Amino acid sequence: MPTGAVKDTVEHLGRKIARGEYPTGAILPREDELVDSLGVSRTVVREAIKVLCGKGLVRTARRYGSRVCPFDDWNLLDPDVIRWHDPRSPQTARIYAEATDLRLIFEPEAAALAAVNASREQRDTILAAARAIHPLDGQESMIGADYMFHATILQASGNQMLSQLQNLIYAVMLFSYAASQRTPPEEKIARRNHVGVAEAIDSGDAELARGRMKDMLVQNKAMADKLVASTLQE
Repeated sequence: MPTGAVKDTVEHLGRKIARGEYPTGAILPREDELVDSLGVSRTVVREAIKVLCGKGLVRTARRYGSRVCPFDDWNLLDPDVIRWHDPRSPQTARIYAEATDLRLIFEPEAAALAAVNASREQRDTILAAARAIHPLDGQESMIGADYMFHATILQASGNQMLSQLQNLIYAVMLFSYAASQRTPPEEKIARRNHVGVAEAIDSGDAELARGRMKDMLVQNKAMADKLVASTLQE
């Protein structure tokens, strides 16, 4: 993401698109209209549109301006695109469920690789982060510890492609915590499950780390499926 006025403009337009205020096929306001309504320069508007094009949300052409692309064209691996959605919408629930499916594919293997490749410092960080996930510390603290746990495992896998999925994990995690407030407490991912994964990685047991991570994400999957069902009924 850029910074300053361009970032603010991207955020403003991105949220409107993701939340359906500019639906698929809609043409965004003309450049001069955006300049006037947002109080920014033409250069800022042009740069913002370029960023949105790169994220797959918008396509530009001389004859029709900037048009909103179909949902299937959006870059759903982009954390911003995920974050811009309304957490209560059925579309968000779908993203959360499918992202959880994706996590089930790669995170157990990342945990197994981390059990083999992690440095002593990384093993200590993973353990400390797992033990810091406690409801009494408040949601913001829990999210920070949880993200540190998963991000360090990806880093410790020794695979650069896996390591670059950290931002995706963070965006999905925000929805995970929001969704957990709508499910019974016993269905929340427990601190002890994170500690179990961390201990398996610390001991160097790849198979155990893989299995425990998979079991933990299966619980996430059940919560995601329940959220999808509930949003369809609303």
